[in-house]
Amino acid sequence: MFNIEDMLDRRHYENVLKPPLEAENLPPWCYTDEGFHRLEIERIFMKVWNLVGRTDLVPNPGDYLATDVAGIPIFLVRNQNGDIKAFANSCRHRGTQLLSGEGNCAAVVCPYHHWAFDLDGHLVSAGGMEDTIEFDKQDYGLIPLRLEVWAGFLFVNFDPHAESLMDFLGEMPAHIECYDFPNLATTRRKVWDVACNWKIYLENQRESYHIPAVHRQSLGDQAATPLDAKGAWSGSLIPVEQTAALLKGDTSPFPPIAARSGTALEGSHFIGLYPSTYLVATSDCFWWMEIRPRGPARIELVVGSGFPRETVERPDFEEVVERYYRRWDLTHSEDNEICELQQSGITSPLAQAGRLARRERGVHAVDCWVVEQLLSGSEDDSRAAAE
Repeated sequence: MFNIEDMLDRRHYENVLKPPLEAENLPPWCYTDEGFHRLEIERIFMKVWNLVGRTDLVPNPGDYLATDVAGIPIFLVRNQNGDIKAFANSCRHRGTQLLSGEGNCAAVVCPYHHWAFDLDGHLVSAGGMEDTIEFDKQDYGLIPLRLEVWAGFLFVNFDPHAESLMDFLGEMPAHIECYDFPNLATTRRKVWDVACNWKIYLENQRESYHIPAVHRQSLGDQAATPLDAKGAWSGSLIPVEQTAALLKGDTSPFPPIAARSGTALEGSHFIGLYPSTYLVATSDCFWWMEIRPRGPARIELVVGSGFPRETVERPDFEEVVERYYRRWDLTHSEDNEICELQQSGITSPLAQAGRLARRERGVHAVDCWVVEQLLSGSEDDSRAAAE
């Protein structure tokens, strides 16, 4: 729709950057334009920390998980020393994808020409290359990615110069570390294909205005208190004692997390970590979302969940947990449907930016962060060119 210079003109976003109750949401083309989407990948997803799973998804040496960040294929693998590594999922020979899905391997072997890499990424075998002039296996190891861990969650970053994960998270961990995340076990990951822009889905998760209409039967209305957030996240607290992970009217939850403390005793925490992560911590469990762009109008949504290990070991766990899974499946189906309807409507050439309600302050926070990330990258480029 626009060239890059035009898309990075701050005048397009003057109304977005106003105070929440004076602001508009992003212009419709920000959710549909292929060029704008490519800018987001380059200036946002390639520059910040992205959630890719939890440590217990690769518990043993040789365990691997192939995944992606905004369509860029990567894989995680636990080496023989027990450390988790992240690599580009691309053979150093001719670029073939090395691994798919999840499993266990003694070495990473390319399916095309059988180049083999150890679990630390070193090329250990490249048969047939003996006659290639000045070929040294040491020069062709896998491309490593920065990987850091917080509370059992794995994050990767493509930018070698980016700030540390803890600096990126800012004050967010202080609000939810009191749920004892490292000692909670992942019990399920479910993948959904949703025909909407990644921002539409994240915005939906960060506002409660839609809940009385979209989740009327499943959840009912929920009053949320915004958290004081700065940086790459926003959040809210629902100040109720019972779990937020069951459907309305279901009053037989699992026991609460024994190690909860501090603000975890005040209610359930809902955290949006930009650009593509959503975390919920409640009295007896947690769940998270990885929002993976598949172009300007499609995402792959990964929903994971976990419980205290003592809960998972209960003899009735598999029976009772189905009520939790039913809640998540139903409410995500409701969100998926409404987000697809919004995407369908926003593609209209007649669509225009709208105004925001008080319960949509999280939408405003997301939109302002996206704009500032895009424009700050443009300003950095301008300074570099001037120098």
